[in-house]
Amino acid sequence: MSAVCPRCGEPAPMEDRFCEACGERLAPVAEGGGDGGQHEIDAGDAAGLTHRGLVKPENQDALYLGYANGRLIAVVCDGVSTSVAAADAARIACTAAGSTLAATDRDTGLPAAMEHAVAEAQRAVAAIPWRSRPGLAAPACTIVAAIADDRAVTVGSLGDSRAYWVSADEAVVLTADDSWARHQVDAGLMTREEAEADNRAHQITRWLGADAPDATPNLTTFVAGERGRLLVCSDGLWNYAPTPEAIADWAREHPEGTPPITVARGLVEKALVSGGHDNITVAVAGINPAQKGRQG
Repeated sequence: MSAVCPRCGEPAPMEDRFCEACGERLAPVAEGGGDGGQHEIDAGDAAGLTHRGLVKPENQDALYLGYANGRLIAVVCDGVSTSVAAADAARIACTAAGSTLAATDRDTGLPAAMEHAVAEAQRAVAAIPWRSRPGLAAPACTIVAAIADDRAVTVGSLGDSRAYWVSADEAVVLTADDSWARHQVDAGLMTREEAEADNRAHQITRWLGADAPDATPNLTTFVAGERGRLLVCSDGLWNYAPTPEAIADWAREHPEGTPPITVARGLVEKALVSGGHDNITVAVAGINPAQKGRQG
């Protein structure tokens, strides 16, 4: 699979950041880097950013955000820190999934589009060249991706990055964590409190990569009944607000009509003030089901 330049249409290797023909960035991806800076994408009706945080030396998160064929597309990938080239895995997965969703025909159903996009991301990450290093596995990352039109939001995920729907009356998590803690709770072996207190709580059980046990995404389709916000984020954000109600309280500090980039910056600042121990990435989009197309 290759990327396609949005300006001149020339194909390019998925691992390239810019088109060699015209210099255009190949995909709307905000990625890490070691400078500790805040990398943003502001698409007006939707916006997001990725931040290294206050502790880790490298940002291994990546964000894809944009619109195509009247659909919102948001992808957040979090590199697995115990793998080789974790930051590259996140960036390449983001580019592959986002570009695939952007190229999807308008007539294609959202669940089918999401399954195809995650499959392309899995192929792209599995193809990353790497050399074995002691204590590190093959390049790997988590993924959460959302594609939304005027009727519904479809979310696909592997790992523990999350998506939420937040409105005036609702706070809903749209993903299910692929984590040790969740599986203990689902199996009835522990209460949620017991599982989350265990040191193994945040060990992920599924991911993207050559050694992934299963790359079939968890899929959810959500039909909004009222105006609200879609949030897509890495665990560096939700770890500090682990329930839907807690993340909703953070988002609701910004009244309706607040630009999405302001909401995204505010959410990241909340995580930083709370400790900022991990990389932090979030996308925010306002959605109004009473209207058609892009919403503010």
